[in-house]
Amino acid sequence: MMVPGSIDGNNQWVEASSLARAIEEAMVTADVINVSKESKSTTKDRRKSFVAIATALIRYLQQNMDLKIAQGDLRSTSAATQEVPPAATTLSQVVN
Repeated sequence: MMVPGSIDGNNQWVEASSLARAIEEAMVTADVINVSKESKSTTKDRRKSFVAIATALIRYLQQNMDLKIAQGDLRSTSAATQEVPPAATTLSQVVN
């Protein structure tokens, strides 16, 4: 499951793996940001921005996810009988 991410009262990442943290790590690796040279308020604001961006991306993907499956693309992976669409099918996620 994709997790947007969150920060604690010390501006540290709460989750070991989150989309916001991955964005930050990618930007550090690309030398776009240098966390060690930032003030605490800058780090907090940037991380809050990454959490907002990650939240929006995940929400967008959840609300707009459609999968097209061609006939014959699905195969049963367990002994239990599974329902497989008989023809090309579009699956849409239902958001409650």
